This record gives sequence, structure tokens and C-alpha cells, in this order.
Amino acid sequence: MANLPNLQSLAAMFATCLTLWVTAVLLLLAYLHLHARAATRCRDKLGPYAERLVIEKRWMERHARSRAEFESRWDHEVRQLHKAHVSRPVRLIYRLNSFKRTLNATFAPILRDEVASWTFADRMSFSPASYEKLMLRCIRSIGWRLDYQDGEHFVLIRDRKRVVVHLVWADRDLECLPVGEVAAAANRIGCSAAYVITNGRFSGAASAMAKEMNVGALHCSQLDLLAPRAVALAVVRSTARETLRLAA
Repeated sequence: MANLPNLQSLAAMFATCLTLWVTAVLLLLAYLHLHARAATRCRDKLGPYAERLVIEKRWMERHARSRAEFESRWDHEVRQLHKAHVSRPVRLIYRLNSFKRTLNATFAPILRDEVASWTFADRMSFSPASYEKLMLRCIRSIGWRLDYQDGEHFVLIRDRKRVVVHLVWADRDLECLPVGEVAAAANRIGCSAAYVITNGRFSGAASAMAKEMNVGALHCSQLDLLAPRAVALAVVRSTARETLRLAA
């Protein structure tokens, strides 16, 4: 009977330890479950933009002045994506390193040959004139016919539908001017759609303007998205400074 208090104390300690272990296991399982859900949700969100993100990453890498500058810019881009696609409470569980692994896993299925084909025009063109020549050849190969050229704009025709295209060779972010010009040309000519096709990428303001004016903002790898469509192009009002040329 003298050992009974000791046995009761040992039993209480065992029950406490068991409770702590069960709690720890449950917390770990909950963490892994929430982490897996966050990873799945991020993959679903990033999936439709994976190709575009790879293009932007390659564009940054090509035009950065050094490897360190590229890594700094890309790290900043990944941090912005992490903030945009992961809510603040979930970030406590799904941290930046986990997001980077998910992003790399999203890029993994994209074949290197496909990436090489995307950057083909960027490698083969070394001036605005060579870029236009190469793009027109690629556009003809997918069934479009050049109707005529209106200044810097090319009017294409296929299946009795006409679209106007502005081909822009760039070594930096593309600004709003080409978007406004091609929208004005589409309204003037009476085309069913307007596109800006570049080997670079669009700035945030240019992308927003393109969306507002129903102008297709395409990378040169996305020629398959060049298709006639019924859109209502926003009317571009002329201004007194319309003849001024701004930096692209």
C-alpha cells in the first residue's frame, strides 16, 4: 500500500506525457494538412500563369546586367507573388521557402524545348526590323495573310476577319504608347481586334490599359492566341499632343 501514491503519480505523469504527445501529433497533422492545402491552392492559382512567369523570368535573366541583379529582381518578384497569392494568416504556415518550392514544381512540367521555342524570336531578332520580319513570317505560317501596312501597324486577314497588329521589339518594359496607338488604328481602320506583340513584357500600366481598351497584349510566343474576336474597342480621343512620340 505504501507504493500506491508512487504508482498514482507515475500514472498521472504517463497520462500527461501521453496527452502532450497526442496533442503534438495532432498539431503536426493539422500543420501538414493546412500546408498541403495551401500548396494545392497556390498550384491552382499559379497554373494558368506558369508559362507567362517563365517567360518573364527568362526575360529578366537575359536583360539583367549581372547574375546578382537578376537574382535580386527575381527574388523580389517571388516575394510579390507570395503576398498576392497567399493570405496573411496562411503565410504563418506557408512561408516563402515553401512557396518557392511550389513555384518551381509548377515550372517543372514545362519542357525546355517549349521554353526554347518561346524565346526563339527573342534570340533570332536583334533589331526592330528583324523582329518584324521574323514575326510576320511566323504569323503567315499559322494562316494569316498580310492585307496591308498602315504605318507601324500591320492589318492581317483570315476567314474574312481583319485584325491590326503592332509588333514591338523591346529591351525594357513596354509602356502605354503602343497600346493606345494600336487601339486608335483599329478604330480608324475598322478591325475586329487589335494586338500588341512584343518580345519583352508589358509594364503594369500598359497591361491595365490593354485590358481596359480590349487590346490583346501578347508575348511573341503566344501567336496561337492571335484570333479574330468581336470586341468593342474603347474610343481614343485625339489630343493636341497626339503627334508627340513617347519612349516605348
